[in-house]
Amino acid sequence: MKSLVRVGLRPSRNARVSFGVQLALAFFLLIYAIFFLFTDSPTNDSHFLHYVFLTFAIGYLIYILSQNTPIFGTQSYFEITPAYIVLKRGHFRPKTVYSFEDVAHLHIAPLSLRLHLKNGEYHLIDLRIISRRKNLKRIKEQLRLMALKFDFELTEGQPSSNNRP
Repeated sequence: MKSLVRVGLRPSRNARVSFGVQLALAFFLLIYAIFFLFTDSPTNDSHFLHYVFLTFAIGYLIYILSQNTPIFGTQSYFEITPAYIVLKRGHFRPKTVYSFEDVAHLHIAPLSLRLHLKNGEYHLIDLRIISRRKNLKRIKEQLRLMALKFDFELTEGQPSSNNRP
């Protein structure tokens, strides 16, 4: 389905260990494994384990790069199509798809998007993952158009304290 708005997301800033620390750890593990490969005797029984450790360090480096950078294409994005909102938060995470036909109420807060579906479910999308104000403005404009097209209630502003998440 053709995308109306597609915005690449920045790396997650609420991770337990930041991207910079993960990258530093991966490089430290690589240097550690290479150091032991070249300083240890090849006849030593544990020499094989250094190759295994090096393989895992390279795998970890590829994993964090694929999750947080667009090296392998855009893996994290927020997309609005003519019928759906699609949120993909990384290469190894599933897509979350919300149909506009299922939306009963949509609230746009400054830093979040609250979806209330017709079946009673509530979903919260954090808008801090969108890095540019221009992209955020395009998303809000498109959501207003979709509210008119699919006839669901759209509110904006600060969420009231008695609302659910």
